[in-house]
Amino acid sequence: MSTPRGEMLVVGTDSAFQLKLIPLSPFKFTGAGVEVSEPSKVLDSIRSTPEYGFRPLTDGDIQGIARTLGDHEKTRAQLREIMGRDPMSVDDLGTKTINHILSGPVLTRPELGSLSLDMLRAQDILERSALEAFRKKYPERAGMFF
Repeated sequence: MSTPRGEMLVVGTDSAFQLKLIPLSPFKFTGAGVEVSEPSKVLDSIRSTPEYGFRPLTDGDIQGIARTLGDHEKTRAQLREIMGRDPMSVDDLGTKTINHILSGPVLTRPELGSLSLDMLRAQDILERSALEAFRKKYPERAGMFF
């Protein structure tokens, strides 16, 4: 899950990490992060979303979605079935001829602090830590922005 402010929540099966990233270039970041070790309803809810990845679509899938667009329940059922499929990696996709691919889900929020009070507290600490790391590692660049 990410926000436009550079906050990220990376959720795995056994652990989760809350990050604050400051972009240095499109491919390089600095920042701070913390492992979220306490179990929480928020993390359980996020873990219940379908796994991120690429799902190949057949022509029949595309036609089915197009046919059901006027009926929200049928569209949801069609997409639920597709999202229930195991995602494929880029390497796996490269070995097959696939015309259509559904990617995602990618979850975004305006801010992570709205998920829980603990995440709001961590967000404030990470913001300060990320700025401190940015100023320490890149003082000239940081001086242009802060």
